[in-house]
Amino acid sequence: MSQQELRDKVKLLVSSLARAVQMNRIYEDKHTLTKEALDQLFMQLLQVLSEKVELTIGIMGDEVIFEGGPVFTAQKRHEGFIEYLKSLGIKKINFKSGIEKMELFSFIQFISKKPDINETPEDLQKRFRAAGIQHVAIGQIGGKVQTKRPELKNLNLEKLVKHDYKESVDFLTKTYKDLKNKESMNLTSARQIVDGLLNNIVKNNNLLPMLTSIKTHDEGMFEHGVNVTVFTMLQAEMLGLDDRLLVDVGMASLLHDIGRLSESDDQSALTELPTSGSNSTEDKEKIQLDKDLKGAKILLQTEGIPVLAAITAFEHNMRFDLKGPPRKIYGKHLNLVSMMIAISDYYDILRKKPEYYEEGGPEKAYDEMLAMSGTHFQPDLLQNFFSVIGVFPPGTLVELDTGETALIIQGNIMDMKRPQIEILYNKDGEKYEEPKIVNLIEKDKRGKFSRTIVKSISVKKQLNESLPPE
Repeated sequence: MSQQELRDKVKLLVSSLARAVQMNRIYEDKHTLTKEALDQLFMQLLQVLSEKVELTIGIMGDEVIFEGGPVFTAQKRHEGFIEYLKSLGIKKINFKSGIEKMELFSFIQFISKKPDINETPEDLQKRFRAAGIQHVAIGQIGGKVQTKRPELKNLNLEKLVKHDYKESVDFLTKTYKDLKNKESMNLTSARQIVDGLLNNIVKNNNLLPMLTSIKTHDEGMFEHGVNVTVFTMLQAEMLGLDDRLLVDVGMASLLHDIGRLSESDDQSALTELPTSGSNSTEDKEKIQLDKDLKGAKILLQTEGIPVLAAITAFEHNMRFDLKGPPRKIYGKHLNLVSMMIAISDYYDILRKKPEYYEEGGPEKAYDEMLAMSGTHFQPDLLQNFFSVIGVFPPGTLVELDTGETALIIQGNIMDMKRPQIEILYNKDGEKYEEPKIVNLIEKDKRGKFSRTIVKSISVKKQLNESLPPE
């Protein structure tokens, strides 16, 4: 096994460790999801230990370290889990060959239990030794904690996401004005913007609801550009593209509408759904093609911009089946990123429409786009997109077949229509005193799903029903 393959195995192992702890904290020890998470973790640990006598991972600042190098940063995917380990006083975990599954389970149970607030690191070590875990060790590692962004070190993740989102909108706004004035584009800022989006939104996709709550009112087209970037990078990450390639994908997504940005004073022009070939006039076709060509030329002539950005600027309005305007002038296939941007672009425009926030809105958006699979959108990429976003995105209120009302917490790759939810109200409309977390893939003893989503609920309707009569 090469060093890179080993690092990839360790990355998967850390992800499985985080999931096992999460499942153990949410569900009972004997729950199916807890067992599955433990089985997956144990299998991956054995694979790594077959190459090394022991495995040590550490935490320095906001990074998971393996053999002197970062596996991934906390802000990317497992920021909450790493902060949790740090709260326990655990900065290093060492796994040794010979570990058995029950011993690993004991370790998961140990770190899943939050210690008493008065417990010291020494007390934690005593408890750990008393648990009889022989093939795992926990402790501290040296190193001064540094933050990559000291000016933001006191902000929590939510504020950081909002900061990066606004910064991205500001960048597109300035780029728009610079191009109008024939000034050059700031590429250093562009790459920093994409890196911020990658670290703080794309790698924490449960924060997607923030994209609908952050508004700048008069800069809708720039918000749209940032949203398309995030949705496209999420697709790319789900496909397993390397982080280095994700930056180029992000740059291409952020600048995909640069042809229209450089000359349009009509903000609504960037948030209109593309029309089919049969409904388009020749004038509209020519205007769209001219702007896409202009965008491609601008990006080709800008030093430091990846060629991918120029390709996607020209292709992103083309249908997957290559029918209708604009016409492809070379090759027989669209670029992968162009097709992903097309999906992100259409979805973000759909979810800005008032009907999206009405009863059953998200399901209608899903059905509409699914009907365009194979014609406007590449079927596999469309499936990949909704496996990330979900039919019901995080933050959506839904009604269950039990009559209960729930909030979508997290999607489920195995079944996009069966996400993880928090049940808020019982069938009589009474609020539960304690949060009730449920995964909709759970089945009862008869093998039937315990709960199923009937429809999404309009937030406006929910608020109106909760208000007392006048």
